[in-house]
Amino acid sequence: MIVQRSRTSFWFYTFCCLASFTAFGWYEVTRPTAGAGEYASSAEEQVIKKLQTVNKSLTGIGTTAAKDDMTCTCNFGDVENMITFEKPENCGPERNYLQKQFEAFKKADPKGLFAGGRDYSKTAEILPRKCALYIMKRFWKDRALTPEEKREADIEFNRTAPPTNQREVKDVKDYKKDPWLFAKCDKDTGTPERYGHKACVTENYVNLVYNSLIDVADCLEVPAKFIAPKLSNESGLHVNAFGLVNDGGIGQFTDQALADVAQNFENFKGRINNSTKESCQRLRSIPGAVPAKAEEILSEDSQRCHAISTPPNPLRSMVYYGIFYHATKRNSNGAWNRSTDAKNPDFKGVEQLMKDAGIDSFDKESIKEMIFVMAYNSGPGRPPVFYREWLKYRIATLKKYPITKADFDMNYWPTGAQLKAKAGEARAKAIGKKTPLTLAEYLFAYKDSLYIPAVKAQARVLDKALGAGTCTENKFLEL
Repeated sequence: MIVQRSRTSFWFYTFCCLASFTAFGWYEVTRPTAGAGEYASSAEEQVIKKLQTVNKSLTGIGTTAAKDDMTCTCNFGDVENMITFEKPENCGPERNYLQKQFEAFKKADPKGLFAGGRDYSKTAEILPRKCALYIMKRFWKDRALTPEEKREADIEFNRTAPPTNQREVKDVKDYKKDPWLFAKCDKDTGTPERYGHKACVTENYVNLVYNSLIDVADCLEVPAKFIAPKLSNESGLHVNAFGLVNDGGIGQFTDQALADVAQNFENFKGRINNSTKESCQRLRSIPGAVPAKAEEILSEDSQRCHAISTPPNPLRSMVYYGIFYHATKRNSNGAWNRSTDAKNPDFKGVEQLMKDAGIDSFDKESIKEMIFVMAYNSGPGRPPVFYREWLKYRIATLKKYPITKADFDMNYWPTGAQLKAKAGEARAKAIGKKTPLTLAEYLFAYKDSLYIPAVKAQARVLDKALGAGTCTENKFLEL
């Protein structure tokens, strides 16, 4: 979820911050899983396990472009170690609702620059196409379920599951219906209509999204492997993903985020319009993908179709994402570099506090990336403040408990009891450590944030399914 204000209390109720919570619910995350094995030995690992197996009922046999490796160590239905596109005829009318919009994009793109195929071996180093396909297929559910359907699913599960792994079958009233996390937009303006079905993940759909992502990454110099886990966490790369607080499109834009895009738009419009890169030239070729002026960027919640409607999305949404990426990184680094405060003569910046903590030799750029990732969720100014607070908290116990690189481990997930505890001292006590909290634990306990671990979890899913470093940067969010 791209925001400029803290929404961490909302985080557990919308897919934008962690798909697993809305895909499975807390009950689903914590209950034992049959056949989980060593990979589901903790609550957090069970989340990852479930993320890998979601949508196992997907069907369809796709085709691949020449020199395009589409293998993985994942399963989709009965297909093992092969990622396949879905066929429209296998999805049914309820999941083919974007087909008319895709045809409209083809008319706006007569040369097939985005709607057509390319030689994807040439873009594999930036991000392989199979990463986009896997993210899109794995994300959320094909169809939102009703309480009645969920109860029936539990009954059906128990018929074949061993006695030690039976699900609790509750009254219908105790099941919650799945939220509708996709949207329909018939025109470029207005409010989206919520919809409970994921669009059919066809080759044409994947190509349109992937081509848009790759060209924006190249034109605006955005590291695709850095943002892939974030986009997997936010929208699953679906053009019509629609969060519960009107965060819309691939970038999951809020009103404030779009206002920030508008504020920084003129500079980046110049980069796109003046560049001789083929990728930038392609961006300019699609009407509406790059607005003529900042005033055309509609930020109001009532106009969220602006970030969803096709055409010119997903291209427009990706252009906005590229602008927001750079603006947020600049502001996050600025907050990090702050060294003085006119109102506080005792103020110490991050660099000085790290020196005081004896960790001045740690990889600052990697820590900056962690803080930058969190900035997408809580705004660029707050995460450096949180980090300074944690450093001061740890400095107070430094003689007994020196800070180590393990304190920056983001492979973290709390237990159910810890999640239920109120943020603050109660949650810190629920964590129950005799040693000081790590950075991830501190952010969860006192700032009600699991955003960095959530994005890190997405990276682990991608690495396990498609190979380490295939869709992610090396040592992503690690020291």
